[in-house]
Amino acid sequence: MTMLQYNPDKLLVSIHIPKCAGTSFTTCLRSVFKDRLFLHYPDDPEGPPEKAAAQQNACVHGHFYHHQWAIGALDYYPDATQFITMLRDPMEMVLSGYYFRRRLGDLGQIDVEKYLEDTLKNPKIFNYLGLPFDLWSASEQHIQGWLEQRFLWIGLTERFADSLELLAVKLGKPTPSIPFENTSPREENIIDLAHYREQFRVRFHREFALYDYASRRLDWELDKS
Repeated sequence: MTMLQYNPDKLLVSIHIPKCAGTSFTTCLRSVFKDRLFLHYPDDPEGPPEKAAAQQNACVHGHFYHHQWAIGALDYYPDATQFITMLRDPMEMVLSGYYFRRRLGDLGQIDVEKYLEDTLKNPKIFNYLGLPFDLWSASEQHIQGWLEQRFLWIGLTERFADSLELLAVKLGKPTPSIPFENTSPREENIIDLAHYREQFRVRFHREFALYDYASRRLDWELDKS
């Protein structure tokens, strides 16, 4: 495993994977890059986000999954060589999505158990579509090589403070304060989550392999920093 060195002369592309503390992380990035942070979100009905022309000391952050237009990270920035992202335990990501959607009121009477069972019927967890490689078709060796060659940093939501500390070291910046934004309260779980976790690990083994790699890498890089 190797550690990439940050080059401030080149654009930094930050992939916001939904339900991975992205709102809080955006605040952290803004405190670091200030007016050199450019947001990339495809929700504007008038069209895709404007491409950022800035390169030096600049960061582009947002959702890059394909929507109505070609808005992948490499569609916009084909020469990008510095990426960062924040990951989360895949099942916790799904649970966060459930409580977020329920808070918005768009789930009707669906309970968490039914939501997990419905998710297990899917071929993949679609939150990962924004990654600049195909998590489900590429070989694990290819993916790991991609991560080591182009990802400057991979943080973990469950280890937010440690992750930010490492990112600050890599960027040569002070560690930003940790905000907690856009969190959805959870009721006490009365179902057997351990039972579902076993099923999730089998069904979504590629997603968990990515998360497990990121966890090992974070330990290794913190030890070396």
